[in-house]
Amino acid sequence: MSDQLVVRALASAEDAQQAFCCMAEVPTPWPEALQLCRAWIGQNLGRHIAGYHALDESGAVIGQLYYAPADQALVPYEIEDGVTVIYCEWVQRRHQGVGVARRLFATLEADAREQGSKGIMVEGTEREEFMHYRHYLARGFQVIHEAGDRKLLYLPLHQPRAWARPLAPRLQPRRGVPVEILILTGYLCPFETAAQLLLLDVAREFGDKVIVRQEPLTRATLERYGVASGIFINGRRKLTGAASEEEIRQAIREEM
Repeated sequence: MSDQLVVRALASAEDAQQAFCCMAEVPTPWPEALQLCRAWIGQNLGRHIAGYHALDESGAVIGQLYYAPADQALVPYEIEDGVTVIYCEWVQRRHQGVGVARRLFATLEADAREQGSKGIMVEGTEREEFMHYRHYLARGFQVIHEAGDRKLLYLPLHQPRAWARPLAPRLQPRRGVPVEILILTGYLCPFETAAQLLLLDVAREFGDKVIVRQEPLTRATLERYGVASGIFINGRRKLTGAASEEEIRQAIREEM
């Protein structure tokens, strides 16, 4: 790891314009989605999101770690106040394995301790390429809840245990026309935002047979729907990530 590496807290809308270095390793195929996500961070910095960027010797962002305090975190869990909740970590592939992620996390852990955080929680996955839970086990986290390929983990700082439970989804599945589509627009991930934007274009092809409702992801909508992300068609989570136009059309047709 280069001695020139700098880890810096996000402090301004200008910092937000360098967010999501995961989308900057190669020219992103989703520039509109990336811009929406960066704008969302700028608007919500210090409330629903905070974070750190790792910068190389040229000042380019090569790593990211985004988080929020539990009482403001937009995650599908009820978590007791005073806990720090990680949203996302990423280090560009060509810089992985040299300690960048370790520096980012050490900065968060030190700041959280200083601020009196009870501990740190994160939802890990079983996907090797994204937030794999074993990375957190190696840092001393323990799994406190798991469902499917998702695991909620906790690292104690000032409190050995912290209370948390998953929200219960409150969307009622149905079938038939008009097909109702719900998009929760939190803009926490360009990958998911790209699918949302494409869906809006495809849905217009179906005219009045499809009704699209967009709602901003807030603490209120978390409580109302019990979910924090995804595209819901007739109450079912149907699409995540960068779906193709034909995949979107097929998902809509299945509900007709």
